[in-house]
Amino acid sequence: MTKGNGGNRFVSALHPQTCNAQSPGRAGAQKQRRNGGRMNRQIVVTIGRSFGSNGRLIGENLARELGIKFYDRNLIEMAAKESGLDWKTVGNADEKLVGRILKFRAGLDFVQENPNDKIYRAQAEIIRSIVKSEESCVFVGRGADYVLRNRHEVLKVFIYAPYSLRLETVMKRYNFTKDEAERAIKHMDKTRRNYYEYFTDNNWDQKEGKDMLIDSSEFGVDGTVSLIKSAVECKLKRDWDDL
Repeated sequence: MTKGNGGNRFVSALHPQTCNAQSPGRAGAQKQRRNGGRMNRQIVVTIGRSFGSNGRLIGENLARELGIKFYDRNLIEMAAKESGLDWKTVGNADEKLVGRILKFRAGLDFVQENPNDKIYRAQAEIIRSIVKSEESCVFVGRGADYVLRNRHEVLKVFIYAPYSLRLETVMKRYNFTKDEAERAIKHMDKTRRNYYEYFTDNNWDQKEGKDMLIDSSEFGVDGTVSLIKSAVECKLKRDWDDL
C-alpha cells in the first residue's frame, strides 16, 4: 500500500504477477475448481464511495466484467421483504439515519428506537446469506465491508476523488448548477458518513477495515476497474485455509 503526498491518500496497486500469494495447500487445492487452468473460486468485493467519485459505476462495470451479480439499491426491496416494512419506508431510509421514535415500555424509561436498526439488520442478514451461499458478487455501500469484516477472503474497497472533480462529475451527471452540486455532495457525504459510523463505529472514508483506498481520478473508471480486478486475482491465489 502506498501513501501519496495528500497525507490520507491510500492506493493498493496489486497485480497477479507481483502479489505475494501463497501457493495453495491441500485444503485450498481441494476447494479450487479449475477451468482452463484458471482458479474458479467465490469472488466478493465491497465498495464504499464518496459521492461523485464514480464508485457505483466502477462497481457496476467490475461486476459486468467479472460476470458476477451486482448489489446496490436492489438490496432495498430485499430488505423491505425481510424487515416487514413497506418499500417506501425502507427506500427513504436507505443509507440514511431517519428520525428516532421514543417508545414507552412498561417498567422502563423511554426507549429510543430507530427504524434504521431494523432495516440495517435486514440488509446485513441478506448480505451475509448471499455470501454464505457462495455466490460471487459486488456490493456497493450499505456498510457491506463492516458486515463482512470477519470474511478475510472478501476484498474491501473505498473509492474517492478530489472535490473539484467530484463537483464536475455531479454537475454533469445530474445537470446541476455549481451551487446545487456543492450542496448535494455535502449532503450525500454527510449522510453516508453518519449512517456508516452509526452502525460500525469505524471511519467511513479512512483505511480502517479497508483493503484498498483508490483515488478514481488517478486511474479513471476503466483503470480503477482493472486495478480492482488485479487485486481480486491476488485474493483468489491466496490459500486462506492455511493462514
